[in-house]
This record gives sequence, C-alpha cells and structure tokens, in this order.
Amino acid sequence: MNKKSKKAARRPATKPARSASASGKLSKALASTAAFAAGVARETGGMLRDLASNVTPPQPNDAPMRATDVLVNQHRILEKLFERAESSKRGLDDTLRELADELSAHISIEEHLFYPAVRKLKPDLILEGLEEHAMGRFALQRVLGTKASDASLQARLKALKELMTNHHHEEERELFNVVRREMPNPVLEKLGAAMKKLFAEERERGHEAVLASFDDTLRKPVHGNAPKRRALISHAVARRAAAAPNRRR
Repeated sequence: MNKKSKKAARRPATKPARSASASGKLSKALASTAAFAAGVARETGGMLRDLASNVTPPQPNDAPMRATDVLVNQHRILEKLFERAESSKRGLDDTLRELADELSAHISIEEHLFYPAVRKLKPDLILEGLEEHAMGRFALQRVLGTKASDASLQARLKALKELMTNHHHEEERELFNVVRREMPNPVLEKLGAAMKKLFAEERERGHEAVLASFDDTLRKPVHGNAPKRRALISHAVARRAAAAPNRRR
C-alpha cells in the first residue's frame, strides 16, 4: 500500500474522535450553563421569599397593633404629606391643614401616652424627643402663619420636614427597638389601642385646639436671678474703676 492509500485509510478513523471531542465539550458547556441557571433560579427564589417574608400584610383598622407600629405608620403618612405639600401648590391649604392635624395629634399621643410608658427605658431620648416636639410645634405654627404667596413658605416647610423626619428616624432606630425588646407584645398592643383611640379624638379636635393645649411659654428666667446678676456686674465695674487710678500711679 502506498503513502496516499495509508493516509486515506486513516482519515475515517480520525473523524469520529474529533466529533466525540466536540460533543464532550458541548455537553460540558451545556451542563455548566444549566448549573448556572439553576443557581440563579435558587438565589432569585430565595430573594423573593425573603422579600415576601418582610412584607407586612394589610391589617384591618380594628386589628391589634403594637404602640411602636402605630407610630411608624403615622411617620410614613406624615412623610407622604410633606412630599405632597412640597411637590404641588394645588390644594396646598388643604394639604397643610391635614398635615397640621396629623402631626399635632401624633405629637399629642406620644407625649400623653407613649413617652410616659417607655420613659424609664431611654430617659435621655425621651427628653430629647420632648424638646424636638416643642421645636416642631413652633415650626408648624410658623408654617401655618405664612401666606401661600410668601416666598419663605417653602423654606419653613422644608425646615419643619427635616426636623420631624430626623426626629422620627431617630425614634425608630434608637428608641423603638429597645421598646420592642423590653416590653411584651400584649402590653404594647394594649398601649397601641389606647394611642389609636386618643389619636382619632385629637385628629377630630383639629390642630388649633391640640396645639393650644401645650404650654410652651417660658414663664421665668431659668439661669439665676437677673436683678442679682446686674448688681454683681455693677459691683465688679465699680471695683475696676476704683482700682484704675492706683494702676496709673
């Protein structure tokens, strides 16, 4: 047999080997792709299950709610009202009135029911919260006393929004977690029911009546007696004046 015949005889034997090699690579690639797709499917399914587990189903109005959940829901409502007031001038008076009713009633139930019930858990945060409430009431009245045509209205509204939003987020991060950990759910649900009842009553009264019920007036100087301080200052000035000629000599 010549050389050409030998090569021709060997060619049919090599083709199946190449075909088998290509098929093996293709099978491995398909298997790898299938494994990757299965992994993605598992991860996606896990993410969807996690998201579903974090979604709180809607609760009927008469369903028991923890006091902290009542307040968090009100925080979200207030945030939406602030956004509406900032984004559109249409119906602005009605939006501000609704915002004032919601915010004043919210502050009222915190100060009359929630803060006294949890004060021992975080007394420093409660004191800060009371001060921020006082500043919020003042800022709210500034907004309500500003005409819609006044250029300062949006600036005052923004200042009120930032003050109350920061206050609400601090409560949720630092206070509510401690309250949920330290107080049993039945106690929080009982407190939440009382808070929802008072909120409805305060909301019905309206912001003017609710705001008027707070006493934010400083009745007298806190840091000592003003006439006594003036007398001390006068005495010090007289002593310096008497000593001045001696220094010149």
